[in-house]
Amino acid sequence: MLCPAKINLGLKVLFKRPDHYHEIESIFLRINWGDEIEFIPNDLGIARLFSKNELNGVKHALFEEVSERGDFSRNILFKTFVKAKQIKPDLHGVDIRLTKRIPPGGGLGGGSTNAAYLLSYLFRDFPELQDSVREMSSSIGADVPFFLLPGHAHVSGIGEILRPISIASGTGILVIPPFSINTKDSYISLKKPLQSEWGQKSWSLLDKDFSFALERGDWSKLREKFENDFEKYAFGEFPELEALKQDLYRQGSSFVSMTGTGSCVYGFVEGIEKSRHIQQWMTQHYPDSYFIQFSF
Repeated sequence: MLCPAKINLGLKVLFKRPDHYHEIESIFLRINWGDEIEFIPNDLGIARLFSKNELNGVKHALFEEVSERGDFSRNILFKTFVKAKQIKPDLHGVDIRLTKRIPPGGGLGGGSTNAAYLLSYLFRDFPELQDSVREMSSSIGADVPFFLLPGHAHVSGIGEILRPISIASGTGILVIPPFSINTKDSYISLKKPLQSEWGQKSWSLLDKDFSFALERGDWSKLREKFENDFEKYAFGEFPELEALKQDLYRQGSSFVSMTGTGSCVYGFVEGIEKSRHIQQWMTQHYPDSYFIQFSF
């Protein structure tokens, strides 16, 4: 089954909390591209991974380090199974067959989507435990609660406060550069103080014009509304990312942004033919990056 990636439509870091997590606000969009994952029960009482690594370059090496060919105990799937057993110790074991396409350090939620789909599988027959699973899921990864739910969502808190949101369907181009960005370094670069009253103002999602623009997919109108706070740091470290963003706009994308803490960038494009044209141009000018057409 598809284990989908997500992209961020805007990402604000409002302030650093006393518990050292960061209060954020974003809109998460689930896209129709990602990993392939399959679960097969085993009688061993353990989780085993059987993976096919389709990543390239440094991203290939990063996943190998935590695959079954490296140290699987460092993999989010291993950690998820351990936490799941704490909720229900008599869970059967599981063999996980994973085709890995979502790059680490890309801002696409690759580990979190894998973890969420494993939790959904393990607890599919235990509806009475769903609340416990949701509460536990944010301790695995901030994006995991989102992937436990269908559709798109407005996300706040540290990622655990979710509000389903209606967004017009669309198409786009995802750019996977040949490098990753460290999430911890990205947050350090913001240097947000602890005082919550200092934080940025959140988006006014109750604003009717704002909601209407999202439902219509009026992306050009919303360019200034949705900004990713991590772009300044990422573009300073990797100027190629800013060039990618500007070229996606020049070629006709209606909205372009980095997703998450990076390094991936996406552009919304009106129409499949236009998307193909932009992809061809970008591939010629950025041969080291990988380009994927997606819909949402």
